[in-house]
Amino acid sequence: MKKLCKINRKEIRQSMPFVLSVVAKPRYICEQCARVSSDKSLLCKPVKIKDHKQKK
Repeated sequence: MKKLCKINRKEIRQSMPFVLSVVAKPRYICEQCARVSSDKSLLCKPVKIKDHKQKK
């Protein structure tokens, strides 16, 4: 599968069950486009979300 950062709207619609499964519990965010995924290999510039959470 292509990286989530590179798929277009038509491809998202065609792959909806897969897309929903990898974005349901995201662990990574792409620094470039802000898409999220539970699998960092699906993003172009992944960064762990917990590393960027603001401390209260």
